[in-house]
Amino acid sequence: MKKSTLLFTSTLPSLSELGEELLLIHDEILPRKSTAFKKWSQKFPLKYAVKAGESLKSVDHFPQHIRKIVQLCENASSRRLTIVVVGGGSVGDFGGFVASILKRGVKLVHIPSTWLSAIDSAHGGKTALNVGSAKNQIGTFYPANKIVLCRDLLFSQPEARAFEGFGELLKISLLQGGALWQELSREFEITSAVLWKYLARAIDAKNKVVAKDPEEVTGHRHILNLGHTVGHVLESYYQLPHGISINYGLDFALRYSVQLKIMSAVEHQKISHAAVAGYMLSPLRDDLFQTKASVLNDFRKLLLSDKKKTKSQTLRFVFLKKPGQCVVREVTVDDVLVEICRQKEEELNG
Repeated sequence: MKKSTLLFTSTLPSLSELGEELLLIHDEILPRKSTAFKKWSQKFPLKYAVKAGESLKSVDHFPQHIRKIVQLCENASSRRLTIVVVGGGSVGDFGGFVASILKRGVKLVHIPSTWLSAIDSAHGGKTALNVGSAKNQIGTFYPANKIVLCRDLLFSQPEARAFEGFGELLKISLLQGGALWQELSREFEITSAVLWKYLARAIDAKNKVVAKDPEEVTGHRHILNLGHTVGHVLESYYQLPHGISINYGLDFALRYSVQLKIMSAVEHQKISHAAVAGYMLSPLRDDLFQTKASVLNDFRKLLLSDKKKTKSQTLRFVFLKKPGQCVVREVTVDDVLVEICRQKEEELNG
């Protein structure tokens, strides 16, 4: 798998730095939010605006999108064409998938516009579409030729978006351990400045995992799903932002690790007493983990649609022993549901 070139810039790059013939696929909200982006985007001869969100990734809507894009690019050369994708995770997944199949694959540049995509989804080479409520069921491995991290674009987001990107930063720091976790664990505030401070190291940590298993053949890359099994359930069921769902999923995974004696209670206490843990632990969590039969049945359906299944009722779940050491074990869907109920009961009695 080819390696993406990373560029850290203050401002949006010139078009000549991006390629010869360019198609811009971008979040339609960006020109309304940023005058600089609006002026920059107007320089592109070919552009396609999309509405961000999971509906953009729907396989049902994809045919109408690709017809319009093919018409836009009918005179473009497959050898010279570069698709420049500017947006968050859903736009990146969509645009990356388009680049991987258009004219049997054209060059791709990602310019993430959200902290979540800057930290996580723009890297690693995955693209994805959804089938119904099941996330990321169709996709390709297609790393971008370039990934541009533009400070001005990222800092133009509302400060609340920084918190939504924090879940993936916390996840990769727990996987990496060492200095990255030790330094992040001491942060009292999650701001854009803090995310920019750790961005390069977080990307490097993810790329080291991906490099050992770029196309998910050996299974090593699966550790990047720490916090995602239950996180995705909450995201789909409650329509929560991905990063916030991962916060809750991480909390669940750490408690589950203690319950199975993979992590010691002492180690869990050290993590939960870290300054930064206040952003992971929330009283709202217990309103989300319901034990009503109807809710659990819906949770079951979402778990059964999880692409991390190894058998019809079995999932690969990522546990943490301590920062820098994770363990992947097979658990049943019922095991996860029982643990949701146990954690709910524990909170009610605590």
